[in-house]
Parts: sequence; structure tokens; C-alpha cells
Amino acid sequence: MGAGSRLRAGPVRRTLLGMSSMRTRFMAGLSASWGGLKAGTRSAGVRRTYLQMVLALFLVSAVLDVAGIWAVLHWTDISTDAAWYTSVGLWIARILGILIVLLAAPLLSLTVVNLVFPFLGERVFLASMRGVNPARAEQLAAAPGLPIMPSVWIQVRRLVTFVGMTLLVFLLSLLPVVGQVLAPVLQGYVSSRGLAWELLDPYFDKLGLRYAEQKAVVSQHGASMVGFGLPLTFVMAIPLAGPLFFGLAQAAAAQLVTEVIEAPTA
Repeated sequence: MGAGSRLRAGPVRRTLLGMSSMRTRFMAGLSASWGGLKAGTRSAGVRRTYLQMVLALFLVSAVLDVAGIWAVLHWTDISTDAAWYTSVGLWIARILGILIVLLAAPLLSLTVVNLVFPFLGERVFLASMRGVNPARAEQLAAAPGLPIMPSVWIQVRRLVTFVGMTLLVFLLSLLPVVGQVLAPVLQGYVSSRGLAWELLDPYFDKLGLRYAEQKAVVSQHGASMVGFGLPLTFVMAIPLAGPLFFGLAQAAAAQLVTEVIEAPTA
């Protein structure tokens, strides 16, 4: 093989290795998600704290679903004299808009509940962590965590960022063909990554991490965050039934911490 061929092969090999590593991290996050859900159902500590969180999230999620779907239908109102192609385009926009609302509602609900009742998510997370890693759970439980105002500000900042990105995705969905294909994919990515970050909030809070530090951790484990959040986003997006999984999703974050974020590196 000539020198030119070797030079060309180098970047290709690095690209393939990077794709393989990303796939491995994605699967690690996916494994932590399902493993965490199963572990949560077996934990007596999680079951004791589960009901309070689910009830709060169920109410908030229902309100957001109804309000969001009403807004989509209102913004895509179809007049009786509209041309057929306009009607078709608006119906597609309606379907995609409702899908975006359903994908966004779980994260928005969790953020709102964490803002109003921050102790609920923390209780579920620590109860699950005690089943996964008791020593680490006690260390985190004993930590003072962030002061209340910085913690609230971080959650508000995440919420504003997510709402802004969701609105941009919805506007993208109004573009014919390309936007209608890309919008659900982008919303799935944004919601999955954002949900994983929100579920890690009790962990980050106990560590005393500020917004930039949290963002750095999430970016470092980006593929794992998406792999972890993707199945949870779709399960939790199911109207009425989805909120029943909210507490288990919060419990699953302990598995993500143990298997991905704090996993020993070779």
C-alpha cells in the first residue's frame, strides 16, 4: 500500500472507530435504561416513594398534553375554502405537531415537578441508588447539594432552552418534505438527551455541579444520554399510561450513574 493510500485510510479508520465507539456508548445508555426500569420495579424503597411522584407528574403531564394539542390544532386551523394541497400540508403539520407535543411533554412535566417538588425526584433517585450501590447512595445523601436558588436557576435555564429548541423543531416541521422528515428525528434527539439530563438532576444537585459543569458531563456522555433517554421518552409519551413510568424512569437514573457516568475506565 502506497503512502497516499495510507494517508487516506487513516481518517477513514478513525471515522469508523468513532462510529463504533458512539454505537457502544449508545447501547450502554440503552442497557442502563432498561436495566434501571427493571431494578426500579424490584426496589421496595422506590415503591414507597413512587406514588407521590407519579400523581404529581400525571396531573402536570395531562395539562401539558391537552394544552399543547389544543395549541397545535389552533395554529394549524384549516379554513373551509383552503386549497387541497394547503389542507394536506396543514394536516401533516398537525400530526407532526401533536407528535412533538407528546415527545416534549414528559420532559416538561418532569422539569415542572422538580421545580415545585424537588424532594420527590431526589427520594426516588436515592432509593434506587441504595439498591444499586448502597455506599455511594449514602455519600450522595449526606452531601448538602446546591443552594436552592442556583438549583432553581439551572432548571429554569434547561427548561427555557428545551422549549426554545422544541419551538424551532415545530417550525422546521412546517417545511415541506425535508422539515417533515427531520422534525420528528430532531425532537426525538432533543427530548431524549434533555430527559436524561433532567433525570440526573438529583445526582448533579448532590454533587453541587453548576450548569456549565452539568452540560460538560452530558456532552461527554452524549451518545449514552440519548440511548438512555430514547426508550423512556417514547414510553412516557403515551397519553394517560405514560406517566405511570415517570417514577421508574427517575429510578433508572441510578443505573445510568453507576454503569456509565461513574463506571471505571480501562
